[in-house]
Amino acid sequence: MKLINLKVNYFGPFESEEINFQSLNNKLFLISGRTGSGKTMIFDAIVYALYGSASTTGRDEETLRSQFAPDDQQAEVKLVFEVRGQQYTVERTLKYHKPGNKSATPPKAVLYSGDGDIIASKLNEVRDAVVDIVKLNRDQFRKILILPQGEFKELLVSSSTDKQDILRTLFQTGRFLNFELNLKEKLKEQSKEAEKLDLRINEQIKHIHTEDIDITEQHDFPNYKMILEYNDGINFSYQKKLEELAEEGKRLKTELDEKQKILVEKTRHNEKIDKINALTDEHTQLNQQAASIDSWRDEISQFDKVSAIKYELLRHKELDESIMELTDSLGKEKTRQEELNDNLKIKTDELSELEKKLPDINQRHKKYFKMEGFLSSNYETLNQDITDSKQKLKEKEDEISLLEINIKNMRAEFESLTATHAVALALQQEVGDINGKYNRLTEDIKSAKQYQQLINERLEINHSIDKNNDAVNAQKDKLSLFNSNLAGYDEDTIQTINHLINHLEPGTACPVCEQTVLTLPESAGLSDEDRMELTAINDEISRLETANQKHVMRIDVIDEVLKDKEYQDQDMLNIELKSVEEEKNEIEAALKETNEDIQKKDQLNKDISSKNEAMHGLTLNLQELKNNDAQLSDKRVEFNEATGFENFPDFKQFMVQEKESIDEFQSNLNQLKETVNELTKQKEVTDAAVKSLTAEFDKTDAGMKKFKKSIDAFMSEHQFTDLSVLHSIINDETITDKKDKVKTFDESNRTLKNQLDELSKNLETKEKVNTEKDDKNVKKAEETLDKAREYYAAVNERKNRNLQSRDYLSGLIDTFNASYDEFSQLNELVDAVQGKKGQKVSLERYVLTYYLERILELANVRLTAMTNHRYKLQRSQKKVNRYSGLDIEVFDYYNNQARNINSLSGGETFQASLVLALALNETLQQESGGITLDTMLIDEGFGTLDHETLEVAISTLIDLQTTGKTIGIISHVEELKERMEHILYVNPDNERSTTKIVTL
Repeated sequence: MKLINLKVNYFGPFESEEINFQSLNNKLFLISGRTGSGKTMIFDAIVYALYGSASTTGRDEETLRSQFAPDDQQAEVKLVFEVRGQQYTVERTLKYHKPGNKSATPPKAVLYSGDGDIIASKLNEVRDAVVDIVKLNRDQFRKILILPQGEFKELLVSSSTDKQDILRTLFQTGRFLNFELNLKEKLKEQSKEAEKLDLRINEQIKHIHTEDIDITEQHDFPNYKMILEYNDGINFSYQKKLEELAEEGKRLKTELDEKQKILVEKTRHNEKIDKINALTDEHTQLNQQAASIDSWRDEISQFDKVSAIKYELLRHKELDESIMELTDSLGKEKTRQEELNDNLKIKTDELSELEKKLPDINQRHKKYFKMEGFLSSNYETLNQDITDSKQKLKEKEDEISLLEINIKNMRAEFESLTATHAVALALQQEVGDINGKYNRLTEDIKSAKQYQQLINERLEINHSIDKNNDAVNAQKDKLSLFNSNLAGYDEDTIQTINHLINHLEPGTACPVCEQTVLTLPESAGLSDEDRMELTAINDEISRLETANQKHVMRIDVIDEVLKDKEYQDQDMLNIELKSVEEEKNEIEAALKETNEDIQKKDQLNKDISSKNEAMHGLTLNLQELKNNDAQLSDKRVEFNEATGFENFPDFKQFMVQEKESIDEFQSNLNQLKETVNELTKQKEVTDAAVKSLTAEFDKTDAGMKKFKKSIDAFMSEHQFTDLSVLHSIINDETITDKKDKVKTFDESNRTLKNQLDELSKNLETKEKVNTEKDDKNVKKAEETLDKAREYYAAVNERKNRNLQSRDYLSGLIDTFNASYDEFSQLNELVDAVQGKKGQKVSLERYVLTYYLERILELANVRLTAMTNHRYKLQRSQKKVNRYSGLDIEVFDYYNNQARNINSLSGGETFQASLVLALALNETLQQESGGITLDTMLIDEGFGTLDHETLEVAISTLIDLQTTGKTIGIISHVEELKERMEHILYVNPDNERSTTKIVTL
């Protein structure tokens, strides 16, 4: 990770500050400034931007906001950083309590990509996204990239569990733990699957059919192979049974076919006799219709004769109807023609009279348009506007007088206030000094309280250890008495046997013979109740000893913490704190009063300036009102002269009446013109219609006479005397049906005769034979055959099910055997990964140990040089519990023995912490993992080194910087300023600080 740019507003001592880290990237630089100038606050800003909290413990969010920040401004921080070649920007605003609000203004955060796209915009989402990008959470970031003041050694002295979390994240060893968990889960699934397979195999055996064969049903088998052999024997017996049933079925089918043949021959003879009798009856009924059919033949002949002049008859009738319709329409149109002529003459005369008044109306219209402009709302409210204008003039003059008095009073109040910024600054300095003293006393009281708490805790732990020891002795006495009552074995042998039995589980391997345990053996001389009691005693002893071991470890920690602490009288410190608090309250009250007076003076000065500006504006408004009043008076004179009216309502009423009169005349004139035009158009249409109907009537009459002549000639030739008779013949709708019936009659008569002749051939007798006995014989034979077939199908179905069961069982057994082999192999692998074999170390812990050994190896190269080959770091071999193994201890070559890491002095601890952090960076770089550690920021620690060691530390950092890392150091050591080429100065000025980057 590389820092690109940091920008803060009202953050700590920085009002508005921007630091461009690009000029410092891949370099070793010093952050220099006086104590309290805000050097560490730069680290706080970086960590807060990324994670939403400060880099140092003990600083909450609201303390990061500048004391001098205005009430209406939020503290902000913006950080641009780069990870694996991609740039990101994170922006945050801090939470703060705005005066007058009960609840705090909540913080906000947003994370952008290098292209400006929003990646996350909620607090939790931004934090999670940063962790995903940087691959470190806040605590890990502080222990690896930013080493805060007072917390520099945290990585060095952290517990195995804490180191495991850090190393797991950095070297991504969580996959090994996941691999172990996945294997265990798979082992459980494999065991469950085997149980399910066995259950399914036993359940399937119950579905094997044996009811149709002579064989004994069986459910218990010594092995799975016997199940398949048993199934094969059943299937063979079923096949033999089916062959016997098939032969019996063939015999029954032959008997049925013979009986059916005899019945069919007799049935066919009877059916012929029945059909001959039915056809004879049908032919007799058909001949009874002959008279009607002959009558229809005559009607069909007449229709065919008249059809020769069908067209002439139809056209003559159509033309006759058209003559009648034309005569009626022509009469109506002539009547309408006369009415239109009369109406048109009347409306034309009325229009001529109205047009004579048009010149006078036009003159009135011109006058109306001339005065229409005075109908606007401006003239309607003119009198009221003049009255309102004069009222506003008076109000504005009164407002100006009142404002002059107010300005005079405010100037007098301003001159009465004597507070200055110089006095406030001096009081502010006193507040800072007293706050420092107050905070130091508070920390001393807290430390004294913690000291006493640790003393009390140590006493309580000692008491618990004594109590647990008494309980352990009592349990051991109880165990000895319990074991002495057993016969057949000595006490040690019984304890060994029972201990082994207590750790056996069905389905797992015995640790002695390595055979799979199927059932648990009886306890050595113990009943079930004895065994439960023995287990409870052993568990209680183990629990008490484990508890004592933890108590001893805690006492070691307490002694180590108390070793460097001094006793202080808490009561005396509280008295001194109370005195300082009273002094602090007095100074803060004086500062508050002074600041309030200064703030009041500033506000009065602003208010006076604002009032003067308001006075100028009021004066301008007064002049505008006077000008507006004069314009309104001129406007009223213009209205009176132009309209001849003194008031607007009379004028408006006149104009309304005049417009209504003009509009009414124009409407009447337009309506008459439209009426005359419409009547003229209607007359033209009616004249054309009369002419057209007359021509159509003459044409239709000529055509009708032509068709009448042809019809008369036909009637004379065929001796028809009435035209209506011809129409009735030609319009007979039943003629088609009659033709069809005549045709059907002839065809049916011919078909019946042919069928009777065909059926009478080869008929020996015309009498029917009896088939009742034959029917019974056939039905009985069919029922016997059906039962045989049904039984055969049922037996065959059961045989097929047995075959399916055989295939299914074979598959289940093959699957079970394969599953059991896989289970055995998987169980071996799980034991190895969990650390139950060999060195008793799990896979992940083995990998983490490997990485820690590599880190310590790299760290010792620098540490031995810094300490003149006195110290090296090594992994502690003590195993307190299953989480240990990653603790670090120091080996002292002067004493030729290992020491607790906390036994190092302050300078030695700094050396060890520094080389450990550098080695961690190098190891990660070699591994090329997902985490890029291009930056390291160190806060203090160099002041604890002597001159020679300081030279070695600086040389080490310079060498590391040449590999492309950015290293920033906060220190007050003057020698560092002389050695550093790049310095980031933090310059304080009163409460505020600024930064400047200098390259020498």
